[in-house]
Amino acid sequence: MAMLWKIIKFYARYTLSFTAVGYWWRSLFWPPLKPDFTGQTWIVTGASGGIGRAITQMALTGGATVIAAARSPAKLAELGDGGGRLIPMPADFSSQADTDRFFEKLRDDGRKIDVLVNNVGILNNNFALTPEGREESFATNILTQYLLTERLIEAGMLNREGVVVNMSSGGMYNAPLMVGAMNVTKADKYRGVFAYAVHKRGQVELTKYWQTLYGAARGLHFYVMHPGWAKTAGVARSLPRFYKILNLVLRDGKQGGETAIWLAATKPVCEPGAFWFDRAVRAEHVFPATRNTKDTPAGLAEYLRRELKLS
Repeated sequence: MAMLWKIIKFYARYTLSFTAVGYWWRSLFWPPLKPDFTGQTWIVTGASGGIGRAITQMALTGGATVIAAARSPAKLAELGDGGGRLIPMPADFSSQADTDRFFEKLRDDGRKIDVLVNNVGILNNNFALTPEGREESFATNILTQYLLTERLIEAGMLNREGVVVNMSSGGMYNAPLMVGAMNVTKADKYRGVFAYAVHKRGQVELTKYWQTLYGAARGLHFYVMHPGWAKTAGVARSLPRFYKILNLVLRDGKQGGETAIWLAATKPVCEPGAFWFDRAVRAEHVFPATRNTKDTPAGLAEYLRRELKLS
């Protein structure tokens, strides 16, 4: 009953805010945004559909060159050529080896990056292990995002005043930082929705870590945001009942991704790990229990480095 009451209160509090209704209302009060990304190079992961596709298109409209990364070459081809400024680059971000291959291609091409959008993410209802022996959503949602971001920073490939936007989720409100629950490799212990929440909370903590460690020292800007509840193929697949009930008021990809564009354009000053939603910093916690953790952002980063066997 306590869990049911918690769910009821959460949906009563956030349904209007997180759906397109909240976006429509807030956007009435926003100043116009006409970003100029001319000369910039972006990486958008998960770029072939949903929010990633919309961010890719908005960045192209602003004049950026966009390296669009996703698993499916066919879906990337559907993005077109972006006026010659779209560079499709297939990559499987559930794989450490393929993420390293993606990075090495960027490095060998001499790429310098102005904006990295760590957008790719999955919620698996069914347990799945990668060929490398990791739970698939853990590898996709946080492990390889850490790997790619660290590789780019260590190689000096993020330009000064560069921006990293981590696409979290309102689902993170349902979990504290739990390093020990990041990679559940036994099927009988796996709960897809909770695993997703743990990973998305982890993105908030990683953003704190990166901003503290690299922000002032390297002139970089790290942000973490959530897009609201958007109408994507992933949501339809992973949360079919939720999708069916709220389908008419779910956000489109552009509404979900607009804050990422705004952050890259305006580079607002904020506390490390500030949680952004609809162009404003929002509460990092809504349930007192999620504040209780023995883990730290630095501890999470160290755990990921050990898992990746990085020196």
